[in-house]
Amino acid sequence: MRKYEVAALSPDLSIAFNSHIAPASPLFEETATAFARGTLMPTVRGPVAIEDLLPGDYLETSEGAQPVTWIGSTTYVPGVDEDATTLASMVRITSDAFGPGRPMGDVLVGPAARMVLRRGRLKSLIGQEKVLVPVSDFADGDRIVRVRPGGAVQLFHVMLGRHATIRVGGIEMESYHPGKALSQITGENTRAFFMSMFPNIDAVQDFGELTMTRTSREVIESLTAV
Repeated sequence: MRKYEVAALSPDLSIAFNSHIAPASPLFEETATAFARGTLMPTVRGPVAIEDLLPGDYLETSEGAQPVTWIGSTTYVPGVDEDATTLASMVRITSDAFGPGRPMGDVLVGPAARMVLRRGRLKSLIGQEKVLVPVSDFADGDRIVRVRPGGAVQLFHVMLGRHATIRVGGIEMESYHPGKALSQITGENTRAFFMSMFPNIDAVQDFGELTMTRTSREVIESLTAV
């Protein structure tokens, strides 16, 4: 189990703050383990550190300016076994890892961070030339490095009015969406517990549609290698 902090935008535009003790499982951990404290997010008023964002703030996204509707956070704790959590390590993207200014400085992300991968050949294969893949798939031990910080690190994820990508350090990364994982839950109690973390959501369909396919770097490279 782990502690999650949640801030949600209510229909009356007030902000509800809650704490939850929930499983340290992929479904729950992905709600809060994308961006480390200090990550600059592109708001309409300029870059803002993710820990200073509030529901109701507007981010610049691939879908235009969108309101932050929900923020989840939890804490990386060093020394936890990989079998007990998805948050046993993080990934440091070093400056210029994906080209000049991408990113300008090092960016630290968690296991829930996914980024856009473009391949021209994908258009004829799956009908779109870009997909979302985990940032960790690109870890090479040089420009993109798996790290195990020696101290606690607070991590966050943000949900928007509609699933979209956000330029973080010049890299297109996705906003939070539970994806197919929620539909695969078999227990009603688990589903209800999960949904209780989203007081701004009445039903599963209110999360909306994923705007881009999720997959892995390995799958895409196997498809495009032929």
